[in-house]
Amino acid sequence: KLIMRKEPVATIIQTALEGFASGRFETQAEVKRFLESEPHFPKCFPSGEIRNQRVTDILNRVVYAGMVEAPNWGVNVREGKHEGLISLATYQKIQQRLKEGARAPARKNLYTDFLLRGAVACGDCSKPLTACWSKGKTKRHPYYLCFTKGCVSYRKSIRREVIEGEFETLLASLRPATPLFEMVRAVFKDIWDSRLTQGAAIAKHLRETIRDTEKQIEQLVESFVDTSNATARTAIEKRIGNLEREKLVAQEQLAKAGKPERPFHEMFELSMRFLSNPLNLWRSDRFEDKVTVLRLTFSKRLQYHRNEGFRTPQIALPFKALGSFCEGENMMAHRGRFELPTPRFVVWCSIQLSYRCMRRKIADERAV
Repeated sequence: KLIMRKEPVATIIQTALEGFASGRFETQAEVKRFLESEPHFPKCFPSGEIRNQRVTDILNRVVYAGMVEAPNWGVNVREGKHEGLISLATYQKIQQRLKEGARAPARKNLYTDFLLRGAVACGDCSKPLTACWSKGKTKRHPYYLCFTKGCVSYRKSIRREVIEGEFETLLASLRPATPLFEMVRAVFKDIWDSRLTQGAAIAKHLRETIRDTEKQIEQLVESFVDTSNATARTAIEKRIGNLEREKLVAQEQLAKAGKPERPFHEMFELSMRFLSNPLNLWRSDRFEDKVTVLRLTFSKRLQYHRNEGFRTPQIALPFKALGSFCEGENMMAHRGRFELPTPRFVVWCSIQLSYRCMRRKIADERAV
């Protein structure tokens, strides 16, 4: 009797777990809303809501990584006989993110009306801009505004079409030149080939790590047998469990060392499709694509001034590297040397000093 995948629930849970591990879902609240949006995922209440505790249980369940454990029976984490939904490394990332602490969840009312709320800050006080609908005589109008008391731009509104239009212009300016991609392809291919050649070295290192871990486990087992103190035995048993988990992770990495998930052309085309024109993904109908653009394109919150527009953005590393290729200051080198020319007076002084030193040396030799 083995645990088997039950579709489509298994794929939904796998997407939620991998999304939380990769940062696609920043908080458990976003995972909760994702599961609630899936019609095939079983809900806790007739209203379609899911308990927060259920999301926490899903993120902490090691059985989804192909492992089993039974702490109440003294069974530590070990490899199971069933197929996992995620890898053990992904499970470890999830646990690490849970330990890092809380993050600001994505707002529910952010989905359709104001796409830049939380991603753009006021150019005067650097506080995030908020947004609202203003009621007019015949219809409602969308505005962004700063709601920080004491700010110069306090409660001074910015029309949504203005700021979002300038944002699209900013995204369009990040598009690199087309001939540049041939050079980028060649560079990425060289890096890809070098990483493949490093697979053997990585596999060797992982084998040594596994051997060292096994030796530590053997030593701890001997100490466990020789120790009669209950506290010490509990600490040793916990340490053995941690080493067993590290060993399983290393074995999983060893099985994938030097074996990419997809061939180079698929990985390159997928990433270059976004880097070539992030505006296309921004104009997608899916809100998740727009959030992806904000998170992958800019490393910090954008600064926007009511009269000046967007300040110089802090763009992500890939766009910064491509921009340095496109916008570098290029000039022809002159035919002479790159050092500054030496003045004639300096040359004359150096010659005179050398001549005097030589005469003094000759005079000293004659005196001896």
